[in-house]
Amino acid sequence: MKKKGLIISIILIGVICSVGFLLKFLFFRFPNTVPPGEDPAILLPLYDFSHNNYIQGFGQITPEYYHNGIDFGVNDTTTIVAPHDAYVMEVKFWFNDKGGHWQTNVNLWLNSQWRLEIIFESWAENESFGIIQKNAIGVTQNQFIEVNETIGNLLHHGEATHIHFSVYSNNVGVCPYNYFTSSAKITFETQFYLVNYTPYWCI
Repeated sequence: MKKKGLIISIILIGVICSVGFLLKFLFFRFPNTVPPGEDPAILLPLYDFSHNNYIQGFGQITPEYYHNGIDFGVNDTTTIVAPHDAYVMEVKFWFNDKGGHWQTNVNLWLNSQWRLEIIFESWAENESFGIIQKNAIGVTQNQFIEVNETIGNLLHHGEATHIHFSVYSNNVGVCPYNYFTSSAKITFETQFYLVNYTPYWCI
Protein backbone atom coordinates (compact mmCIF):
# COMPACT_ATOMS: atom_id res chain seq x y z
CA MET A 1 0.00 0.00 0.00
CA LYS A 2 2.83 2.39 0.91
CA LYS A 3 4.56 1.57 -2.38
CA LYS A 4 1.36 2.29 -4.32
CA GLY A 5 0.94 5.60 -2.50
CA LEU A 6 4.56 6.53 -3.29
CA ILE A 7 4.05 5.75 -6.98
CA ILE A 8 0.87 7.86 -7.07
CA SER A 9 2.70 10.73 -5.34
CA ILE A 10 5.55 10.57 -7.86
CA ILE A 11 3.07 10.57 -10.75
CA LEU A 12 1.19 13.56 -9.28
CA ILE A 13 4.42 15.50 -8.77
CA GLY A 14 5.40 14.71 -12.37
CA VAL A 15 2.04 15.91 -13.69
CA ILE A 16 2.17 19.13 -11.64
CA CYS A 17 5.72 19.86 -12.80
CA SER A 18 4.80 19.16 -16.42
CA VAL A 19 1.76 21.45 -16.25
CA GLY A 20 3.86 24.16 -14.61
CA PHE A 21 6.53 23.86 -17.27
CA LEU A 22 3.92 23.99 -20.04
CA LEU A 23 2.32 27.12 -18.58
CA LYS A 24 5.72 28.77 -18.26
CA PHE A 25 6.57 27.76 -21.83
CA LEU A 26 3.32 29.16 -23.20
CA PHE A 27 2.90 32.32 -21.16
CA PHE A 28 6.13 33.24 -19.38
CA ARG A 29 8.72 31.95 -21.77
CA PHE A 30 10.70 35.17 -22.26
CA PRO A 31 11.06 38.54 -20.54
CA ASN A 32 8.90 41.33 -21.96
CA THR A 33 10.33 43.72 -24.52
CA VAL A 34 7.08 45.72 -24.46
CA PRO A 35 5.68 46.67 -21.02
CA PRO A 36 2.33 44.95 -20.34
CA GLY A 37 -0.61 47.12 -21.33
CA GLU A 38 1.40 49.17 -23.84
CA ASP A 39 1.39 48.99 -27.62
CA PRO A 40 4.69 48.29 -29.41
CA ALA A 41 6.50 51.02 -31.36
CA ILE A 42 7.70 49.15 -34.42
CA LEU A 43 10.30 50.04 -37.04
CA LEU A 44 10.36 48.65 -40.56
CA PRO A 45 11.79 45.16 -41.15
CA LEU A 46 14.15 46.51 -43.82
CA TYR A 47 16.09 49.73 -44.25
CA ASP A 48 17.36 49.33 -47.81
CA PHE A 49 14.52 49.85 -50.29
CA SER A 50 16.71 49.85 -53.39
CA HIS A 51 15.45 46.37 -54.36
CA ASN A 52 11.87 46.79 -53.11
CA ASN A 53 9.63 46.37 -56.14
CA TYR A 54 6.16 46.03 -54.57
CA ILE A 55 4.27 46.39 -51.30
CA GLN A 56 0.98 44.60 -50.67
CA GLY A 57 -1.24 45.87 -47.88
CA PHE A 58 -3.03 44.21 -44.96
CA GLY A 59 -6.69 43.20 -45.00
CA GLN A 60 -9.46 41.99 -47.29
CA ILE A 61 -7.66 42.28 -50.63
CA THR A 62 -10.52 40.64 -52.54
CA PRO A 63 -13.81 39.10 -51.34
CA GLU A 64 -12.03 35.70 -51.32
CA TYR A 65 -8.57 36.77 -50.11
CA TYR A 66 -7.71 38.10 -46.66
CA HIS A 67 -4.07 39.10 -46.19
CA ASN A 68 -2.92 39.13 -42.55
CA GLY A 69 0.28 41.10 -43.03
CA ILE A 70 2.20 43.51 -45.25
CA ASP A 71 4.37 42.09 -48.03
CA PHE A 72 7.62 43.72 -49.09
CA GLY A 73 8.64 42.30 -52.47
CA VAL A 74 12.26 42.44 -53.67
CA ASN A 75 14.10 41.70 -56.89
CA ASP A 76 17.52 41.06 -55.33
CA THR A 77 19.10 40.06 -52.02
CA THR A 78 17.91 42.35 -49.20
CA THR A 79 18.87 42.53 -45.53
CA ILE A 80 16.00 42.00 -43.09
CA VAL A 81 16.27 43.51 -39.61
CA ALA A 82 14.45 43.27 -36.29
CA PRO A 83 11.65 45.85 -36.13
CA HIS A 84 11.73 45.79 -32.31
CA ASP A 85 13.71 44.29 -29.44
CA ALA A 86 12.47 40.72 -29.30
CA TYR A 87 13.13 37.09 -28.44
CA VAL A 88 13.12 34.52 -31.22
CA MET A 89 10.29 32.12 -30.44
CA GLU A 90 10.68 29.91 -33.49
CA VAL A 91 12.50 29.54 -36.79
CA LYS A 92 10.34 27.22 -38.90
CA PHE A 93 11.35 25.83 -42.30
CA TRP A 94 8.47 24.29 -44.22
CA PHE A 95 6.81 23.73 -47.58
CA ASN A 96 3.87 26.00 -48.35
CA ASP A 97 1.45 23.82 -50.32
CA LYS A 98 -0.77 26.76 -51.19
CA GLY A 99 2.07 28.82 -52.63
CA GLY A 100 4.04 25.86 -53.93
CA HIS A 101 7.35 26.95 -52.39
CA TRP A 102 9.62 26.49 -49.38
CA GLN A 103 9.76 29.25 -46.79
CA THR A 104 11.11 30.06 -43.34
CA ASN A 105 8.99 31.73 -40.65
CA VAL A 106 10.69 33.71 -37.89
CA ASN A 107 8.40 34.34 -34.91
CA LEU A 108 9.37 37.08 -32.46
CA TRP A 109 8.10 37.46 -28.88
CA LEU A 110 7.48 40.95 -27.46
CA ASN A 111 5.27 39.95 -24.52
CA SER A 112 2.37 37.60 -23.78
CA GLN A 113 0.06 39.81 -25.88
CA TRP A 114 2.28 40.90 -28.75
CA ARG A 115 4.37 38.99 -31.26
CA LEU A 116 5.76 39.61 -34.73
CA GLU A 117 6.21 37.23 -37.63
CA ILE A 118 8.61 37.69 -40.53
CA ILE A 119 8.23 35.08 -43.25
CA PHE A 120 11.12 34.73 -45.68
CA GLU A 121 9.55 33.75 -49.00
CA SER A 122 12.38 33.67 -51.53
CA TRP A 123 10.04 31.69 -53.79
CA ALA A 124 12.21 28.60 -53.59
CA GLU A 125 10.28 25.99 -55.55
CA ASN A 126 12.67 23.19 -54.56
CA GLU A 127 13.99 22.21 -51.16
CA SER A 128 17.63 22.90 -52.03
CA PHE A 129 16.93 26.59 -52.68
CA GLY A 130 14.71 26.63 -49.60
CA ILE A 131 17.60 25.40 -47.46
CA ILE A 132 19.88 28.04 -48.95
CA GLN A 133 17.34 30.67 -47.89
CA LYS A 134 17.00 29.15 -44.42
CA ASN A 135 20.78 29.22 -44.02
CA ALA A 136 20.78 32.92 -44.94
CA ILE A 137 18.90 33.59 -41.68
CA GLY A 138 21.33 34.18 -38.83
CA VAL A 139 19.11 34.01 -35.74
CA THR A 140 18.18 30.95 -33.70
CA GLN A 141 15.37 29.98 -31.36
CA ASN A 142 15.50 31.57 -27.87
CA GLN A 143 17.96 34.25 -29.00
CA PHE A 144 17.46 37.88 -27.93
CA ILE A 145 17.77 40.36 -30.80
CA GLU A 146 17.91 44.13 -30.59
CA VAL A 147 15.93 46.49 -32.80
CA ASN A 148 17.64 46.95 -36.20
CA GLU A 149 19.83 43.89 -35.63
CA THR A 150 20.15 41.79 -38.77
CA ILE A 151 17.88 38.74 -38.82
CA GLY A 152 19.10 37.50 -42.18
CA ASN A 153 19.09 38.08 -45.90
CA LEU A 154 16.05 37.59 -48.10
CA LEU A 155 17.31 35.94 -51.27
CA HIS A 156 15.70 36.14 -54.70
CA HIS A 157 14.61 32.79 -56.14
CA GLY A 158 11.57 33.92 -58.13
CA GLU A 159 9.50 36.88 -59.28
CA ALA A 160 7.20 36.72 -56.24
CA THR A 161 10.06 36.95 -53.69
CA HIS A 162 8.99 38.87 -50.57
CA ILE A 163 8.86 38.95 -46.82
CA HIS A 164 5.45 38.69 -45.24
CA PHE A 165 5.41 40.87 -42.11
CA SER A 166 2.67 40.30 -39.52
CA VAL A 167 1.87 41.81 -36.13
CA TYR A 168 -0.27 39.79 -33.72
CA SER A 169 -2.15 40.96 -30.64
CA ASN A 170 -3.46 38.02 -28.60
CA ASN A 171 -2.87 35.85 -31.70
CA VAL A 172 -5.08 38.04 -33.91
CA GLY A 173 -3.41 39.72 -36.88
CA VAL A 174 -3.54 43.52 -36.87
CA CYS A 175 -2.34 46.00 -39.48
CA PRO A 176 1.39 46.60 -38.87
CA TYR A 177 1.20 50.20 -40.12
CA ASN A 178 -0.87 51.23 -37.08
CA TYR A 179 2.05 50.33 -34.79
CA PHE A 180 4.91 51.83 -36.82
CA THR A 181 6.79 54.72 -35.22
CA SER A 182 6.20 58.17 -36.72
CA SER A 183 9.45 58.05 -38.66
CA ALA A 184 8.73 54.51 -39.88
CA LYS A 185 5.30 55.64 -41.12
CA ILE A 186 6.86 58.46 -43.13
CA THR A 187 9.41 56.13 -44.74
CA PHE A 188 6.78 53.49 -45.39
CA GLU A 189 4.27 55.91 -46.93
CA THR A 190 6.90 57.38 -49.26
CA GLN A 191 7.91 53.92 -50.47
CA PHE A 192 4.35 52.59 -50.62
CA TYR A 193 3.25 55.23 -53.10
CA LEU A 194 6.17 54.32 -55.35
CA VAL A 195 5.55 50.57 -55.51
CA ASN A 196 2.10 49.87 -54.04
CA TYR A 197 0.39 46.72 -55.29
CA THR A 198 -2.82 47.47 -53.35
CA PRO A 199 -4.51 50.89 -53.10
CA TYR A 200 -4.17 51.09 -49.30
CA TRP A 201 -1.86 49.64 -46.64
CA CYS A 202 -4.69 48.81 -44.23
CA ILE A 203 -7.75 47.64 -46.12
